[in-house]
Amino acid sequence: MPANLTPEYFKAEARYQQARTIDEKILATEELIRLAPKHKGTEKLLKMLKRRLAKLRQELQAKQARRVGRGGPSFAVRKEGAAQVALVGAPNSGKSTVLHQLTAARPKIGIYPFTTQHPVPGMMQFEDVQIQLVEVPAVIEGSSLGKGLGAQPLSIARNADVIALVIDASTKLVEQVRILINELEAAGIKLNQRPPKLSVQRRITGGIEVRGAGMFKGGEAELKRILQEHRIHNAFVTIDEPVTAEELEESLDESLVYRRAFILLTKCGSLDLKEKFKLLEREFGGRFQTIAVQEAGEGLKRAIFENLDLIRIYTKRPDKEQAKRPLVLPKGSTVFDVASAVHKDFARELEFARVWGSTRFPGQQVPREYALQDKDIVELHASKSYSPRR
Repeated sequence: MPANLTPEYFKAEARYQQARTIDEKILATEELIRLAPKHKGTEKLLKMLKRRLAKLRQELQAKQARRVGRGGPSFAVRKEGAAQVALVGAPNSGKSTVLHQLTAARPKIGIYPFTTQHPVPGMMQFEDVQIQLVEVPAVIEGSSLGKGLGAQPLSIARNADVIALVIDASTKLVEQVRILINELEAAGIKLNQRPPKLSVQRRITGGIEVRGAGMFKGGEAELKRILQEHRIHNAFVTIDEPVTAEELEESLDESLVYRRAFILLTKCGSLDLKEKFKLLEREFGGRFQTIAVQEAGEGLKRAIFENLDLIRIYTKRPDKEQAKRPLVLPKGSTVFDVASAVHKDFARELEFARVWGSTRFPGQQVPREYALQDKDIVELHASKSYSPRR
């Protein structure tokens, strides 16, 4: 469907292009959102404009915080532990309680909205690894556009490894999830999705050359038109799976990030959780795994850890005990990945490994491509000519 943009819209676009300060760009973008027609053909355009506005507001808030200096609140949280999980939710959804139950942090807990005014980190100990949980100040409908505490809290979620959507089970849970998804997407954060398998390699000359054009839904001419709209006139494009025009647009948007996410269902009490789970499954089609927060014990910690898609690997030397502290790697990591984590030179000289745990028998010899599982013990063997640096 054509966008049918008005002459006033194009004048506002020119004002945005001429804007020099963040404030001027924010005003111009707000005007573009107001002037853009609201119909099916402008959905992608409006999403892009709202993402732009959210990013500009974050930049403005960060700039203002720097002016305040050390006395001003900071929304930057240095990552610690094996992974950082952002607890994102509406006011009074139970974020502070979850953080208090699972870590040694002592956040302010109140019955009034926006009790938490700045991010609060805490370390969750699960067996032999630590996971950093960060309570994000409340997100409401319109946060990405400056409402509530503004877009700055969304920057914490953007930088986290994983996002936990903290949802109050005692009230409109589907509406809560939808608002959080919309606000995060408006800030350029895509949940439980991945970028399409395509690459755009820019070059100086040669026009636009496409490999796999048949997998673009819309035809090669439309693909080139979209690239040219993004001022890409010379590039080599590789498409490895079916791709829509919207997915191509998103892949060209450098402000987008992709984050894994799950739902933490709080204030469960005596509610019929089976019905709550069915409702979420029906509305979101299994997009998110849901964890009910009933007891803050090892079971809850394990459920959170399993949603991080990480594995723990224990290295050992021949005829020695395994290391007490594990290497924490992404799920699907191989023996070669373990060697690379130990030392890049070791990885180059790696010949094979012996593995205890996931193999058919203890200490089985496996190749460097062997995919490991959580709690495997790995004994690495390099070529005889390899001599580790001292």
